[in-house]
Amino acid sequence: MNEKDNRVMVVDCKEYDVSMLKSIVASGMEKLGYKPKGKIALKPNVFCAFHPDVWEPSTVTNLDVLEGAIRALAEYSEVSRISVTETSAVGNPTRFSFYWAGYKDRINKLKKQIAKPLELKGMDEEKRVSVFIGGKIHDRVRLGRTFALADSKIYLPKLKCHCVSKMTGTVKLNVGILNYDERSIRHDFMLNEKIADLYAVGNPDFTIMDAITIGVGNEAFPSSRHLGLLLMGKNGLAVDLVAAKLLGMDGAKDVPYLAELISRGYKPASLSEIELTGDARSVSDLEKFAERVKPYDDEFYRWQDVNKELNRLNSPLKLLHGPYSEASSAKCETGCVMGLKMYLGFLEKYAGADAFAKANPCLFIIGKIKEPVDASGKNVFIFGTCSSATLKNPRKVIKLNNCFVTASDMMLMLGAQIGIKPPVYDPKFFFPYLSRMLAGIAVKSFNGRYLQDFAYYLGNQFFRKL
Repeated sequence: MNEKDNRVMVVDCKEYDVSMLKSIVASGMEKLGYKPKGKIALKPNVFCAFHPDVWEPSTVTNLDVLEGAIRALAEYSEVSRISVTETSAVGNPTRFSFYWAGYKDRINKLKKQIAKPLELKGMDEEKRVSVFIGGKIHDRVRLGRTFALADSKIYLPKLKCHCVSKMTGTVKLNVGILNYDERSIRHDFMLNEKIADLYAVGNPDFTIMDAITIGVGNEAFPSSRHLGLLLMGKNGLAVDLVAAKLLGMDGAKDVPYLAELISRGYKPASLSEIELTGDARSVSDLEKFAERVKPYDDEFYRWQDVNKELNRLNSPLKLLHGPYSEASSAKCETGCVMGLKMYLGFLEKYAGADAFAKANPCLFIIGKIKEPVDASGKNVFIFGTCSSATLKNPRKVIKLNNCFVTASDMMLMLGAQIGIKPPVYDPKFFFPYLSRMLAGIAVKSFNGRYLQDFAYYLGNQFFRKL
């Protein structure tokens, strides 16, 4: 296994200030021995962004961290181009997230101020390059050209809690290098194996982690807490193990996709194998910094247990969650249930707690429920291809037969049937979404992306079926 430099620099940085962040990043790259050159792909976390009425800035990598990194890179003579590239959540066009997160405006401003060519690219609109992985889930993946053909890759993750994967950092950011078709493959009980596969191609040359303001609770609609740190390193796994400690976790044990990576032989395997530099020189120093984001209370784990949150909101909605297979008692914790957590978290941000208390009595079913279920006249929503139940007295049964069912699927297919009006009917959400979706369709129509996907379908699926 190719081992990278295991040093991680932790910098006490209490506020977002571009000039200070540029200086910190430049110093970190020099001290850690990273020398960028050629075409640089900057991969931030712009997982999703929405109208400020419901959106928390701690969802995405802060604009000042992005700008600080760009300005530091622009001063390297051997850097020829800087590309900021990402794929947002399934059903959320990346250009829509770029717009609401302020990325488009900031990049347009910076284009006029730096000497290097600078571009903003949504991977969901680019033609793709097929790359061999040879993993447990993915043999090959098709990656956006800007990312796949870059000479050097820099990740700018946002440190956040995650409703099913415990935390989001460098390694988890790799889900965003896939387009929506491949992103959904095995986004189920094998998600951790999938994420570990992607590290074969999404192993960044340098990581700059935004841990100044972090997100706790649900990663899509988090609550903000101030940690005041910037983390840097050449080994993404090492950076994530340090970041996990700052969230009160043992990354090698508590974060399942990191444990999967380590089981495959990736190093470091523990904090003891990492050399800490900067403002933290020991695990004890990390523990002191971690005090800044405590307590580990209900808000810290918000929307990580669906029924607990529905009880908090005095809601008549209820989840029944069973195993994904008749041959096992294990539940799929990383597929449809993640979509449900994000969907309900979004509705709480948009509609408020009162809307949940006034919702129609409904049952959500994920997995195989072996005992008969008396629906008592309620609407029943069954999510996922593996899900089933013997129902008595249901008012209405709707099954979304995907694997996995995303929050976007639920938003569109359920509509207002649970008694909470979703934002898809709100003009301030709908029209910006529609305009950017149509713009993306136009781009893919003219740049050959749709033709490329159609040719891939013919060659790899249709003719094989014939």
